[in-house]
Amino acid sequence: MNRPAPAPSPRSSEPGSRCLELIASLARQDLSSSETLEWMLAELQTIFRSQAAALYLLNHDDHMLALWDGRAKKMHWNYQVHLDSGPVVDSLSQRHSIWLAYCDRDSQSLWKDVSPSFKVTSAFIAPLVIDEERQPNSTGALLLLNGRTGELDEADQSAVEQFAAVAAGLIHNASLLQRLQVANADLELSRWQLINSRNTLRTLFDSLPISMYIVDSGYRIVSVNQHRAQRAGVPPQELVGKKCYEAFFGRQSPCPGCKVHETFLNKQQTHRLWKQWDQERAPLEWEIDSYPIMTDQQVNQVIVIEQDVTEKRRLEASLIQSEKLAAVGQLAAGIAHEINNPLTAILANAQMLAREIDPDDDRQELVEMIHMAGAQAAQVVRNLLDLARKEQYRFEYTDINRTIQSALQLLHHEIVARDIDLVLELDPELPKAPCSPDHLQGVWINLVSNAIDAIDAAPDGPRQVRIKSGRQGDEIFVSVSDTGEGIPQHRLNRIFEPFYTSKAVGRGTGLGLSVCHRIIKQHEGRLLVDSTEGMGATFTAWLPLN
Repeated sequence: MNRPAPAPSPRSSEPGSRCLELIASLARQDLSSSETLEWMLAELQTIFRSQAAALYLLNHDDHMLALWDGRAKKMHWNYQVHLDSGPVVDSLSQRHSIWLAYCDRDSQSLWKDVSPSFKVTSAFIAPLVIDEERQPNSTGALLLLNGRTGELDEADQSAVEQFAAVAAGLIHNASLLQRLQVANADLELSRWQLINSRNTLRTLFDSLPISMYIVDSGYRIVSVNQHRAQRAGVPPQELVGKKCYEAFFGRQSPCPGCKVHETFLNKQQTHRLWKQWDQERAPLEWEIDSYPIMTDQQVNQVIVIEQDVTEKRRLEASLIQSEKLAAVGQLAAGIAHEINNPLTAILANAQMLAREIDPDDDRQELVEMIHMAGAQAAQVVRNLLDLARKEQYRFEYTDINRTIQSALQLLHHEIVARDIDLVLELDPELPKAPCSPDHLQGVWINLVSNAIDAIDAAPDGPRQVRIKSGRQGDEIFVSVSDTGEGIPQHRLNRIFEPFYTSKAVGRGTGLGLSVCHRIIKQHEGRLLVDSTEGMGATFTAWLPLN
């Protein structure tokens, strides 16, 4: 029969003193350890001379029960125990101790969840209750089973209840400490993951070959990557906190065309193009994108990405140039046959007339002019065909100076007739280089012819063409300079385009420099131009020795 435990009465304090000693020992132990709980139950069983002691713990969703059998001297653990009814449930719900002096056979079913194999004949149950403000909380129950001397007296019951009250706090504190340790471990893991993610993002932020920085609504720099800081020539940490237009562009107000403010207002990505000039006065193009960084549907910061697209634009221009050449090839293939046939007849008949006419006849000059005009037209057709097909270059180690002299022999008449002062500065120690002599000779003829035409366009200035050759490192250079009218700055980027010419109608086709540029590139070299309007021009071809 279940009944509340009787009130304590004065008695020997031996079990109580030993309980106090046990409590003092427990205060120094880890009550979250199963070994400590096993030792505690064994001590209780010994102190109160019972056959067994049991501990029922409420641990979140999983309930645990430990039974120490004093006779077998071993511990039995049972996890995920759920008691639906019985004296233990009554003690927990009523939060007071219960003494069962005698358990008959019919009441054994009440203990099947406690210990199916242990026969309980008597039991004292003390709930483990923590007195919290406003709402007490039970953490479990302490059980002494089958006392050898019969019913526990009042002093023993009081000692068990006091022990249960203190043990409840110790066990609860141990559980809280264990949960705190787990929470700290989770927090440390989250902190490590956060630091690792931050370091990964920072490495990615700094490693990208594009300029990136983050600004707030006042244009102040929150973060900047290494690429953008290197462009500014300042360490990233010194840029943080400064206004972007001051730190990067030396301005006192936001840059014209800046769309960061628009991103803050519209919460949308923006895009714009920006062009600047480098120290060599070459144009650089940048694509600038701004992206909103949202927090609670508000734009708190904006990330700005600046990407150099100069090379991309150059590749696009090269692609357009290739498309033009393809169109020229189709055109050349269609008209070359039709033009070459009459040109062949003109040249052949001019040669026949030159043989039949006396060398002293005045008409001989007219025949020569016909032949020269036909040869020039044939050269134009050949230039078109060169663009239309891939030529076969036969490279051999050649004296570059000799190709220059061969070209000048063909132009000797033009140079003398136009009263050009030709200055040669050819390096006699120039080593031989692998090249296609016929193609290079054509390049020198074109460059010198253009120089003569440029001088004719400026009749009041000096009339001089200077040709220089030399070696620098693993390269040979040949430069052709004139004292002509020069090339305007806005035309320098287009002079190598097919059919682009500044000459008068009938004086040029616009193919000469384009063909020269292509021939030098086939030699894995470079053709550069340096010109100032009104002060002449210099074309320099660089050819590799290997």
